[in-house]
Amino acid sequence: MRFKILLFCVLSFLMMSCGHSKRKSDLIANYEKHSAEIQELTSYFTKIVPKNYIVQIRYESSDEINLEVYEKLHDSLDNELLFRKWDIDIDNYIEEPQTNYEEKYHGKTNSFKLAKNKLNWTNETIEKLYNKLESVNCIGISNWKPMEIEYGNNALGVYSYKIFEKGLSEEQIKKYNDGCNNIYLEDNVVLSYSGGAIGMQCFEDYYKK
Repeated sequence: MRFKILLFCVLSFLMMSCGHSKRKSDLIANYEKHSAEIQELTSYFTKIVPKNYIVQIRYESSDEINLEVYEKLHDSLDNELLFRKWDIDIDNYIEEPQTNYEEKYHGKTNSFKLAKNKLNWTNETIEKLYNKLESVNCIGISNWKPMEIEYGNNALGVYSYKIFEKGLSEEQIKKYNDGCNNIYLEDNVVLSYSGGAIGMQCFEDYYKK
């Protein structure tokens, strides 16, 4: 019975998601329309994230976010998870004591304030970034290498743009052009699809080949 209920919930979610699902053609058309603004966005995000920090942020709305912050360890190339929270109301966040589970999997602190202080961010910074993402029809961004800008969902998966610091070499093009999860678009831009736990795992037209 529990399995049937779970299956029903998953199928219901997928059906509801279909009406808002993005497609590969949408991903390409959006880049063609906003290519200059998207490249400017990558430069802006690089400027506002301090050296030695990795930030991954996704917006549910202008004042509700999912946020992960990683801090580079001293004299190391490794990154340590500082803060990880979903569904943060940036104006009304309530810090609660960490459980052992949270300390292990959600970073060193539950303090949204500390995470912002480390980044030298304010709520206004977060709102301005939202406006820049909204202007190019995107929902999230991270400064892993390559930088990734999330465009939208297809069921449980996510379409995004991978933006490299410079144009890809022939070797990189081969690596980032498998047709399933990555498609080389131009110069320093790769289209990307990350599948969810179930359902589509590649770009939709990959299965037609």
